[in-house]
Amino acid sequence: MTKSAFQIQDATVNLIGKAEQQIGSLKADNKANNEVANGHKIGAYCELIAALAPVKLVKGNLPRAASKQVREALAVAGLKEATIKRYMENSVGAIRHFEISGMANATATMVGEFFETHNIDSENKLAKLVKGEGGKSKAQRLAEQVVGKWSTKKDDKGNAVQGDVFKDGLDDAELEQFEDIMRELLAARTAYRNAEAAKAAEAAASEENQDVNAVMAQFAA
Repeated sequence: MTKSAFQIQDATVNLIGKAEQQIGSLKADNKANNEVANGHKIGAYCELIAALAPVKLVKGNLPRAASKQVREALAVAGLKEATIKRYMENSVGAIRHFEISGMANATATMVGEFFETHNIDSENKLAKLVKGEGGKSKAQRLAEQVVGKWSTKKDDKGNAVQGDVFKDGLDDAELEQFEDIMRELLAARTAYRNAEAAKAAEAAASEENQDVNAVMAQFAA
């Protein structure tokens, strides 16, 4: 599809605008409302990604004309600039990740299936996926916050890859203090678990003794 042939459909824009209105009306003060809001957001992403998939990305990015058209349409639908920016970055990132650039028959249902396979049920999870952080464990993310991590850069296809700079987490003094605290907490954890194991062994031995005594009492009777 050439950039001149692309035309974002009113139905897609209206759906995204309506979804954002519904999200705005949901006060995220409880889990149920938050899940409903995430559902609207993911549904909107499915529609937008499916609409953009037929456009062939250029060096991993949406052609300027198509990007401008979509941004303007979303703005008319009432979306704020920061919200539009997230929609565009995450949607194009998803197209790169799922390798559906130029796919003329992409559907919102298909995109939803991709999301389900990758456990994407919120904008935050989608953002992590397209930034290459979707597969990181809780332990790895915590370690990177403490020790630091490599920067990221984009390759010629727009994918996030390891950069050339290692960005520190804690400074050297803080890291030394952290290591001291870790040693103390690990020692306390080990001591506590050993004490709990000793208590459990003592209770088991006591119960066994009671059972043996009960059997012996029956023989003595």
